[in-house]
Amino acid sequence: MEQSWEWLRDEYERPRRRSDPAPEGFVQPLNKAHITQILPHIAGLRTDEQLRQFLQRGRGDTVLVNFGSSWCHHCHQMFPHFLSLSKQFPQLKYAVAQVDYMHEETKGITYTPTFALYKQGRKVDQFFGANEQQLRDHLWLWTQQPGDKNGKNGSE
Repeated sequence: MEQSWEWLRDEYERPRRRSDPAPEGFVQPLNKAHITQILPHIAGLRTDEQLRQFLQRGRGDTVLVNFGSSWCHHCHQMFPHFLSLSKQFPQLKYAVAQVDYMHEETKGITYTPTFALYKQGRKVDQFFGANEQQLRDHLWLWTQQPGDKNGKNGSE
């Protein structure tokens, strides 16, 4: 079953520069109130508010958010690996965030894909690039239990 970023392209318009005034008669579309479930264990986020809600709900968990864009080739390249690793490391909660619609929560993101890990709702790690091994290493590090000397985390 191949998953893609198609859900992100719905009603997509290329973002304007923040300094450009809105066209005459432009009405800001209402944000979708619900969080899209891409798969049962992966949420799809399109707005700053959805990201805040998702992090608030997962406050007791470690959360990995994949910040990407529908037009980013490297994001498409990493998506199958992201899906596979999300199944290998089920201890975390996962989300895919569409950076084109998020202005406040993505200010520090300059490259896509960017992966951010949150604990207790606070960002504790961030890295970028289409490097499957780097993603796997970060997931492994954040799923280790204190005192786990055997490296077993239930993902093997």
